[in-house]
Amino acid sequence: SGTVKAADGSALPGAAVAVRGDLLPAGRTTATDAQGAFGFQRLLPGSYGVTAELSGLGTVSREVVVALDKDTQVELVLNPAMAEEISVTAAVPVIDVKSSEVQTNYRHEEIEDLPIPRTYKGLFELSPGVSENNRLAPNAGGSRMDNTFLLDGINITNPHYGDIFPNVTELDIDEVSLKRGGISAEFGRTGGMVVNVITKSGTNQIKGEARFEYQPAAWVSDSKLATLQNTTDRDAWGIGLGGPFVRDRLWWYGSASSPTLTETDRRNQLGSVPDRELSTDEYFGKVTANPVASQLLSGSYRSRDTTNQNAGIGANVHPSVASNDTTDYELATFGWTWLITPNSFLEVKVNHNKEENGTDPVTNFGYRPTFDPAHPENMGRFTTTADRIVGGANTVGQIVGGSDLAINNQDFTRDELRATFQSFQEWFGLSHDVRVGVSYSEDEERLERRANGWGTVTWNPTTKLFTASYVSAQPPHTGRGKGTGVFLQDQVTIGERTTVTAGLLVSRDEYFGEALGSTPGSKRKVKILTFDWDQEIQPRLGISYVPRLDVGDKVYGNFGRYYNTDNKSLVRAASPTRIFTTRATFDATGKLISDVPAANTQNKKVDPGLDPQYTDEWVAGYATPLGAGWAVDLWGIYRKSGDIMEDVSADGLGTGPFHISQLDDAYRKYRAVTLQVSSTPRERWLGLALTGSYTWSRFKGNWDIDFGGNSPFYNSSFIQDGPGVLITDNRDGLLRGDRTNVAKVFASIQPFPRFKVGSYVRYQSGGAWEARGLPDANVSSSSHFRYLESAGSRRMEDWLNVNLQSSYAFELGGFELEIEGVVANVFNEQVELAVDDRLIVGRATAPNNPLFGTPTDLSQPRSYLLSAIVRY
Repeated sequence: SGTVKAADGSALPGAAVAVRGDLLPAGRTTATDAQGAFGFQRLLPGSYGVTAELSGLGTVSREVVVALDKDTQVELVLNPAMAEEISVTAAVPVIDVKSSEVQTNYRHEEIEDLPIPRTYKGLFELSPGVSENNRLAPNAGGSRMDNTFLLDGINITNPHYGDIFPNVTELDIDEVSLKRGGISAEFGRTGGMVVNVITKSGTNQIKGEARFEYQPAAWVSDSKLATLQNTTDRDAWGIGLGGPFVRDRLWWYGSASSPTLTETDRRNQLGSVPDRELSTDEYFGKVTANPVASQLLSGSYRSRDTTNQNAGIGANVHPSVASNDTTDYELATFGWTWLITPNSFLEVKVNHNKEENGTDPVTNFGYRPTFDPAHPENMGRFTTTADRIVGGANTVGQIVGGSDLAINNQDFTRDELRATFQSFQEWFGLSHDVRVGVSYSEDEERLERRANGWGTVTWNPTTKLFTASYVSAQPPHTGRGKGTGVFLQDQVTIGERTTVTAGLLVSRDEYFGEALGSTPGSKRKVKILTFDWDQEIQPRLGISYVPRLDVGDKVYGNFGRYYNTDNKSLVRAASPTRIFTTRATFDATGKLISDVPAANTQNKKVDPGLDPQYTDEWVAGYATPLGAGWAVDLWGIYRKSGDIMEDVSADGLGTGPFHISQLDDAYRKYRAVTLQVSSTPRERWLGLALTGSYTWSRFKGNWDIDFGGNSPFYNSSFIQDGPGVLITDNRDGLLRGDRTNVAKVFASIQPFPRFKVGSYVRYQSGGAWEARGLPDANVSSSSHFRYLESAGSRRMEDWLNVNLQSSYAFELGGFELEIEGVVANVFNEQVELAVDDRLIVGRATAPNNPLFGTPTDLSQPRSYLLSAIVRY
């Protein structure tokens, strides 16, 4: 957007303005309004030329860069003394003075110059204040389930766990936007961050890229811990190609990739571990069309199949416990944009996501074999005690036997429709950017499980009893969720300095489980809970003020309420009939004493009058340019989450019955201050680009679900399950996702033509943790541990990581061959990312866990990666 003015600074209404580029070769045209203003909405991210002309005043042209979800503002001046003026330096949205969001953008050219994993998940590293925490999804000032992940504006977040599976490769990535706060009503409800990756599209020219990456195991340093060893042999190939079906109107793009990772020479605390192989086959196709100037169409399909052999072998786990896992993923999308007038448009997006996960245990015991007390490791997944060092273990607290599940199929779907209408109006002398939209989604989880042997087996040396927690043979469970949302938003420009963004998002969520049907073995869908429109009113108010018009700086602030209920895990946790766990008790001779369903997995009720959990957020900041292409941004954020609802035991002892209840005293708070300095690549041979940030933060509370390597989920965490994990039991303190200090520097430079050097430096505080122990003897579950000291009492090691990259491009006729080398973890800093927090294992008065405080996961050692890239 921008203005067209005369040489004396007066506005020029009625000037003809046109924009065109590789992604819009037919171009668009509009005319300036009474204030000389113009705007072009829903342009794909990329480079464009914009031209303005008015009879008698000549023509002016300017190159502009359009960034994802940012407003590139440009002023064009018509001078009758000049027939044409061309600006060499492109207008780049260094600071969007109208926005009150905290947002960081990177284009694919910048991403390719940095030594980071250039996949969807690898791009999380680019976000200020977000640490590497080796999780399934990043902690960004909330739980890892509070984030929203978008691909081409389509929600690809897992509807139950809140993490993300499709790890899109760099071949397809055109630009990424990472929103850390002040998120407008249009982008939904998140207590973390919103990540949106735009994929590449075809153009009038046939363009392509092929990549091969090579990293043999010899190029990976040994682990510094003799008990935690592995080397990684990695290779990957991929190709992406796009072009026209019909020039100026219809284009195609497609890609295929197949990364493979093999871990060899593996050792853990029990000895040698078999090789692990992770392989993926991914295919993507996309068609875009601009059949007439007012119509934009796009459709895409992605398929990603992954296999993970010998998975699940942690630091204290015997290889026999491993499993072979598979995930098949597909995503189909369709988008339509209708430019009704130059000042208004309608956009509709539809998508279908499907994720199928399966597990096959390496060691299969059959279903509930005759119980053998002399060999509990042959009965299921067994944790050793002082008097039961079996199955290849060498100390207490190690896991031996086999996987606890012989069948573990978890399938998810998400179908979604979004429609947005946007219009630019002049009302009462003010400019308005009005947006109204609706969304509707349906998601489903189909879960099928059955125990391997007797599931998880524990031995109590005090009572001389075995407890087996197992999933009996049961029909699959299906849980469904529906979400509907309506938003209204107006961005009002007041004069030349002030922009107010006021929005309201209203949502409705429905949760459906299953109950027994009228005939034996049948099930019927039942509604568990509804959060109605009046319960999920989410206001947003942001303001941005420009103190110095000649500089283009801004002071901004934002308030928002977010209901984090898009995650529909309650459809499993609170379903009247669900996949439940049975607990069998055996004496020391193997005689069955009892065999009853576990209270915390059976027939949970939902308390009436529940309110949805929320996050309130306040953001304040100041941003200013620093010379040509540089900017500094200082912002603070405060978040508080409340109205937590979780499953609790009615007796407080963990014996049940369990019900979903509001925990009035449960809370979570996040405070952070970030200073960020950034530049854009300069249009000269040196090509320097740099971004540096420092974040101080505190993540505190008593409701912590960001722990462990698995995926716990909302409404079924360990809080209030029994003594040791109650709100009053040492839970108040720093949460596991806390990283007090996070500093990052990204830099790339082109010292001479075709040669580039890039670096990534990150310093982060170690994670907070505390000593844990098994719950009291009358609590039957052994899967959660009591807080033996205040939460966050201890710290893991701080981590300084440095990655370097260099590349050289050769011109080969119409092709370019680039050879690239990356050194990751230059100083071989191998720090603990997770530790054994079990101070006590078993219930006997035995010595403390000898492995307490030892690392269970380390940062990856130094490694070298060589790549060859061919571009056409």
